[in-house]
This record gives sequence, structure tokens and C-alpha cells, in this order.
Amino acid sequence: MTTKRIVSTILCAAMLLTAFCVLPRAQDEPLRFVVLGDSIAEGASALLPCNQYAERVAREKGYALQNFARGGDTSHSLLRKVTEDEAIRQAIREADIIEMSIGGNDFYPSVYLIATGLLGDNSWLEPRGKALKENFFAAMDEIRALNGGALLIVQTLYNPVFSFMPPSAHGMYAEGVVVINGVIREYLAAHPGAYRVADVCAAFEGRHGLVWLDMVHPNAIGHGVIAAVVTAAIDDTPPPSPGIIDGALDFLVMLLKPLILLADWGIVGALRLVHDRMPTVWAWLMEM
Repeated sequence: MTTKRIVSTILCAAMLLTAFCVLPRAQDEPLRFVVLGDSIAEGASALLPCNQYAERVAREKGYALQNFARGGDTSHSLLRKVTEDEAIRQAIREADIIEMSIGGNDFYPSVYLIATGLLGDNSWLEPRGKALKENFFAAMDEIRALNGGALLIVQTLYNPVFSFMPPSAHGMYAEGVVVINGVIREYLAAHPGAYRVADVCAAFEGRHGLVWLDMVHPNAIGHGVIAAVVTAAIDDTPPPSPGIIDGALDFLVMLLKPLILLADWGIVGALRLVHDRMPTVWAWLMEM
């Protein structure tokens, strides 16, 4: 064997040895978990960072978390970020798993919209739904173009108004939730396999005590439920069943139901009286 062949053999052996040494380190690197969206995804009302659902998922699964979600972000904000913010775009390119909550702020109503909605006028939902669809579809297209190999999880929106609030308010918000979740499922129907849906809406339905006092954001228990639903979507397994605490809270709501119905009747009746008999007061209210 010539000296040149000996040197070549030694170099090849060294390269193979290096490859085997490097491979375990690469396998031990945590998966990159990128979270996008609004205040729910940011972790609002979880009280402690460790309670936030994104933190829980990352901690349980051993992921490296990058959370770019910010309170108040709409579908337009999401589209702008994924098309213009290079730090976020790079994080998306490098992500193994991308998860988001978006759409609720697109339908965040003013005093006028709440008042008219309680009286049954929800005509404002249609134009906002069209804008949401346009922005959401474009944002999903951009994310998939940046990283088509990542596992993408999109969570549905729950109705934050449960039986603790008047049924008319619950119904008004339910219509907005239907539009938002409809857009999420419409994109998936047009692009099969584009993402998995973490059905937070279904997990929250009929369960009381998961939303904070602001009747918007999930509390610490609610964040735990979202974490379980998102983890199940990542693992492609059924979400966990409700715990025993739900039965106790449902019983409490049942006891309060007559008072809730009475309050609903009074609120809607007062609004109708002002609308029909006091147009000047109604106009002042609508300017708030």
C-alpha cells in the first residue's frame, strides 16, 4: 500500500468517526417550537409564565420555544409580520413546529357593536369575516412557502362568554367564533394537510371556569386545557377528557341560571327602551 493510499484511508476513517461523533449531538438538539398570534398565544392572564400554554407545551415536550405572539395582534398583524419581519421569517424557516392563535382581535367589538349585537344586529360580522379570510389565507400561504416541512398547528377560538353572562351576549360572540373557526377550516379544506387543527373551541364548550375575570382570556386552568389540546394535535392523538372540576362548576351555573336569565332580560330590555324611545341618548352611547 502506497503512502498516498494510507493517508487517504486514515482521512476517510477520521471523517467517518467524526460523523458518528456529531450525529448524536444533532439528534439531541431540541425541536424548534415557534408560536405566533395574539394575547392568548402570548400567555395573557396565565398569572405566571410557567402557566402559559406555550411554555407548558415546550416544557413537557422539551422544545426550544420562540414566542412571537403579541396582545392585540389581528390577522393583518400576522400577515405583516410573516411577510416583513425578518427575525420572524427566519424563525419560521428554522422551525420544526409552528403553532398559532389568531382571529379574535379581528372581531373585537366596540360599545356600538356590542349594543347593536345584543339587539340582534350582527351585520358587522360579514365585512370583518371577509377581511379575516383574505389576511389569514395570505399568511398561511406565506408560512407554508417559508417552511413547508414544519408541522403547523392552528387552534380554534373559544367563546369567552359562558353562562355566567347573559345568553344574548353568548349568542353574539358565538356568531363571531363561528366565522373565525369557519375560515380556519375553509383554508384546510382548500389545502388538505396544510396544518392540524387544535380544537380549543370544542375543549372549552360547556366548561365553566376556564376564562379569566375579563371574560376574554383563558385563566391558568384554561391555559392548561389549551396546552393539552395543542399537545394532542402535535402528537396526533385525541384530546384529554374534561376533569371532575367541570361538574362542580356546571352545578354552580345551574343554580345561578335564573339570575342570569333575569339579568339578560333586564339588559336587553333597557337597551331596546333607549334605542326606541331615547334616540339622543342612544346616539351618545353609540359614540363611546
